[in-house]
Amino acid sequence: MLIGTPVLALENTPPPPVTSEEVPVATPGVEVGPGWESPITPTDATLVGVAWEGDPAASFKVEVQDSDGNWTTASGLINDLGADAGTAEAARVEAVGDQGTEPVWIGSDATAVRVVVEAGEVSDIKINAVTSEVAGAPSGAAGALASALSLPSGTERYAFGGALLLIAGVLVAMALGWSPRRHRVQIFVLTAISALLFAACLPPAPTPLDGSVQPAITGRSGWGARGFACGSVDYAPALKFAVVHHTAGSNNYNPGDSPAIMRGIQNYHMDALGYCDIAYNFLIDKYGQIFEGRAGGIDRAVNAAHAGGFNTASVGVAMFGNYTDIQPPAAQWNSLVHLLRWRLSVARINPALGFSTTAQGSSCNCVRWGPGTVVSFASAILGHRDVDTTACPGNAFYPQLDSIRSQVQSGIVIPPTTTTTTTTTALAAVTTTTTTTTTTTAAS
Repeated sequence: MLIGTPVLALENTPPPPVTSEEVPVATPGVEVGPGWESPITPTDATLVGVAWEGDPAASFKVEVQDSDGNWTTASGLINDLGADAGTAEAARVEAVGDQGTEPVWIGSDATAVRVVVEAGEVSDIKINAVTSEVAGAPSGAAGALASALSLPSGTERYAFGGALLLIAGVLVAMALGWSPRRHRVQIFVLTAISALLFAACLPPAPTPLDGSVQPAITGRSGWGARGFACGSVDYAPALKFAVVHHTAGSNNYNPGDSPAIMRGIQNYHMDALGYCDIAYNFLIDKYGQIFEGRAGGIDRAVNAAHAGGFNTASVGVAMFGNYTDIQPPAAQWNSLVHLLRWRLSVARINPALGFSTTAQGSSCNCVRWGPGTVVSFASAILGHRDVDTTACPGNAFYPQLDSIRSQVQSGIVIPPTTTTTTTTTALAAVTTTTTTTTTTTAAS
């Protein structure tokens, strides 16, 4: 379901169950190095990652064959997430044993994969294959209605709206010109109501609103999330900062694929890497759809596993896709800006004031500072590489974070605070209560 916005209830087919499989692709106990290639491994998986023993800083790439026999390189895969040391999540990760990369979405058209070692001396290489299929479309009347409400985005929505109004005008003209006089008023009213209903179905223009307005967010039940696996959710006393990521996965998917991608990432994080839940707090697809990630509440300071050593008091927002060479599309960019405006406003954070935090140890072996080091940042909006040794959120996107910061800053709206003071005058035995409301605005 969507959180914070009206929802049209449709009778959807439940999502298919997600399946996971670990497939050995190397001779057990034999160490291999850069340039080694695994045998071609047939697969019907939609998302894959690599597990191995040996160098924790090793990196891999996965080559994917499609149904036409063509090969493409899905992505370079590394292990750059991690639970903070000393947590129940870190213990669960340790129990899994093998080191694992982040996953990459390869889609339903993949027929085979091949692993290539890019860096590090490793052994016992395995493919963690996850099959997360797209749920069936609604059936019957619900399906017809869902199809009717599947509207275009961007500038096309305005052409669509104009076409509807034109059709309404034609119907009105026909009604007034060809109908008996006693029916004209009735037909005119019905036509006007129909036009208004169609217009109401048009989505708002995809521009980010300020931080006082919560964006539309697809909740966990809306994408078919599993339950949290570690008992109680871990919270920080308050949120301090945001970390922006990219998933480094495929940029080739449809909007209807996104819930399946969410389920695939969650299952991989939980089953292959040992996390308690999906590692990120929020994820955004290239169409601008925002998804609730880790359980615990979208407006609470939930500690996740998205930035090793810096999970406490942070919110991790991941952009579907690989932004090493290209920029995120406008819809995804605008949703990121709106989400950060809202989430930081709710937490009463002026990102331009910066913050300080203490680095923790992590299961990822990727933290830039040793445990216990106090680190200060000039902004409360960071890229993943600001805290861990990683290329995330991509070489093309990372330099644009200053633009993201500027746009977020311009829309921060700190909620007003209300303080109540009580003064008692002993001589007159009079108690006076004063309520003061103070509004704070973020500096531009």
